[in-house]
Amino acid sequence: MENEKKISTNNINYIRLSYTLTENSPVHPALKRVSITPENQIRRGDAYNTSVICAENHSGTHVDAPAHFMKDGRPIHDYNPNELIFESVLIIDCPKNPDELIALEDISGVFDPQYLEANKDTDCILIRTGFGSYHEEDIETYLIRNPGISPEVVYYLRQNLPKLKCLGIDTVSMSRYGRVEEAIEVHQNAFKMDESLGKPLILVEDLNLRLLSEETELEEVLVIPWQVGEIDSAPCTVLARLNQFLNIF
Repeated sequence: MENEKKISTNNINYIRLSYTLTENSPVHPALKRVSITPENQIRRGDAYNTSVICAENHSGTHVDAPAHFMKDGRPIHDYNPNELIFESVLIIDCPKNPDELIALEDISGVFDPQYLEANKDTDCILIRTGFGSYHEEDIETYLIRNPGISPEVVYYLRQNLPKLKCLGIDTVSMSRYGRVEEAIEVHQNAFKMDESLGKPLILVEDLNLRLLSEETELEEVLVIPWQVGEIDSAPCTVLARLNQFLNIF
């Protein structure tokens, strides 16, 4: 196409998969909205600019650590940077309509035995439902009718990919809105300690995956949480290093 622009990784080594946190950022209905209040302002005669940011720790693009749902789970501030760099990343397209469930048959069809063997070193999976299209256009639908992952899918992925450490999605939560028991089971299946399932996962929610496709090759993904002590989880910046040309229209 004439208006197609190709950006080489020679020019852009990384893209950002996290949203900018603003007062208009969609946040789960159970959370307080983000507020950003100017404090000192040069335009008002102050010598410098400062602002007060008020945000719950699951606002915007954020990373859930095991302490979010497990009494003795590990909090995000306990992770060192090397544990949050992923070098064998899979992107799975799983288009879903509002309120639909990502079921085991959606995933098991992708991970046939040959595919599992070829991708046995996978440490991060990004699931793209396409629901990011609602992020700005229909915030209410984005927040209360989001697709979610079934508990069985989380268990299946941990069982079949022993090196998996991170699971990300382009919806506000891994679990569908309003299904409390389902949400608990989804998160506990990701976080529980079980020698047969490898290490507990971290979950990255509210990702912007609209520039990616299953053909996009990622050399690595970096999850960079806010450095705040004594919290279970945190807002984060997520960067991806590309291994190909990216087509932007």
